[in-house]
Amino acid sequence: MLVSGGALLLASMAFFAFDLLTFRENLINNTAIQAQIIGSNAVSPLIFNDTKSAQNTLSALRASPHIVYAGIYTPQGKFFAGYWNSQATQPASLPAFDLNKRQLSWFSSGRFSLVQSIVFEGKAAGIVYIQSDLGALYDRLKTYGVILLAIVGSSLGAALALSKLSQQVVSRPILSLADTARFVSREKDFKARAQVTGAHDEVALLADAFNDMLAEIQIRDTALQESEQQFRTLADSIPQLAWMAEPDGTIFWYNRRWYEYTGTSPEQMRGWGWQSVHDPAALPEVLKKWRKTLSAGESFEMIFPLRAADGSFREFLTRAVPVRDSQGRTVRWFGTNTDISEQRRSEEALRQSEKLAATGRLAASIAHEINNPLETVTNLVYLAQKQPANVQRYLTLAEQELDRIAQITKNTLGFYRDSASPSEVKIAEVLEEVLALYARKMQFKKINVRPEYESGLKVVGYPGEMRQIFANLIANAIEALPENGCLTIRASKTHMLDGLDRLDRPGVRITFLDNGSGIAPIHRKKIFEPFYTTKKDVGTGLGLWLTLGLVEKHQGSLRVRSSAQPGRSWTAFSVVLPESPISK
Repeated sequence: MLVSGGALLLASMAFFAFDLLTFRENLINNTAIQAQIIGSNAVSPLIFNDTKSAQNTLSALRASPHIVYAGIYTPQGKFFAGYWNSQATQPASLPAFDLNKRQLSWFSSGRFSLVQSIVFEGKAAGIVYIQSDLGALYDRLKTYGVILLAIVGSSLGAALALSKLSQQVVSRPILSLADTARFVSREKDFKARAQVTGAHDEVALLADAFNDMLAEIQIRDTALQESEQQFRTLADSIPQLAWMAEPDGTIFWYNRRWYEYTGTSPEQMRGWGWQSVHDPAALPEVLKKWRKTLSAGESFEMIFPLRAADGSFREFLTRAVPVRDSQGRTVRWFGTNTDISEQRRSEEALRQSEKLAATGRLAASIAHEINNPLETVTNLVYLAQKQPANVQRYLTLAEQELDRIAQITKNTLGFYRDSASPSEVKIAEVLEEVLALYARKMQFKKINVRPEYESGLKVVGYPGEMRQIFANLIANAIEALPENGCLTIRASKTHMLDGLDRLDRPGVRITFLDNGSGIAPIHRKKIFEPFYTTKKDVGTGLGLWLTLGLVEKHQGSLRVRSSAQPGRSWTAFSVVLPESPISK
């Protein structure tokens, strides 16, 4: 009984407190609305300095008996017009007020005060200052006190009478129901049922509803167990290694294929035990990225080696996605490891095939480039033999042609004598070296080359692979250009976003723009796929695929834009490379 009375008293006090807070909020809102109405009607009097009209506007406040003072002031705080509900006519001092805040209100010394700026066409035209007493609030408190005493007195009397009747009828069945609920929660035994009395009262209905709920949970639990078993059977049959983890990254389940490949046991893999089958050299980077993924709640994708049961390592593509609840919170992670070792070997074989094809094409181009100066040297030697008087001039010219042959050979060796580690690459120098290799072919087609390089452009990478990237793109442009075509090569500084951290890194953009025949939209979607070519019997379809792989190896990007519209066709390949790639 005491508990019921105390609860009722607290509930009543909470209700009254909420109502008082609501009344206080309404007082602020209503006063603000009155100030806004006064401000709207006072704009014209303030603009035309009509004090009388402003006074008439304020006189409407007589209908609000609790407002003791209202005043209109200029934006500079000077009194303009006022209203008093008493004999006092002395204007109140306007408190410090920032016009940009639009409104300020406070309770102090038994009064409520509100200051609001008058805005006209986006500018402050004046200020409204209203003071109200708290008489209505005090009247409400007195009423609440009387109501509270009446409610508490009558409720305690009724509670005393009802508590004796309800103890036997309600308390015992409910306690039995609570015991059943605790048992089900503790044992997870959804077959248990609450005892139902013979009476058809509310408690019996509650027990029936509780038993129906348990029956429904039992059905769903059985279905969930069957579904989980089906999932495990499916997961055990796929060729990938599969696993599930808690929101904090602790892995609690692996499929059978994982244990077969790694030769480990569930006890060894519990928690973060998976680290034992990782390559120690790659593990720190894996942990760093995995922890960042857990923190960001984003998908995870990375390639790294895993140790097999025989001790060998194979490359795996690992992907993990978050499983979220209805509120978007991560409740677990599901991941797979796909063996890509064979795929890597196949891709490497394709790259080697394309390199051999590129070597053949380059050899033909170099033979053509060297043949012309060799013919010139032969002619100069012949002339020197026939005209001994001019032998010195002919030998000097021959020496110049031989220097040209040496330069072509030097540039060619740069493609295949690459350094074992990245080094500084000057973009302009590499572009000029590649252009020099194709100079004769461009002269033959009368192609106009327009180099537009910013000064001092450098990146860290493999010089030979850089030359191969640029050579492939320049060679494709030359093949696409007609006679008297134009090839523009632009190189400039840029910025690029990187990976999960979204780092803004400095980089270099190199664009190859030609006014050739263009690439149709149907081909643009596939030109970076291996073996896809538009050159029929001429191309292998591996050039752009290999170029894209080399660009991505340098953590860059390769994009293409083109138009095949007759008379206005063009193609632009854009390579973006970071100045200094992130070490992996």
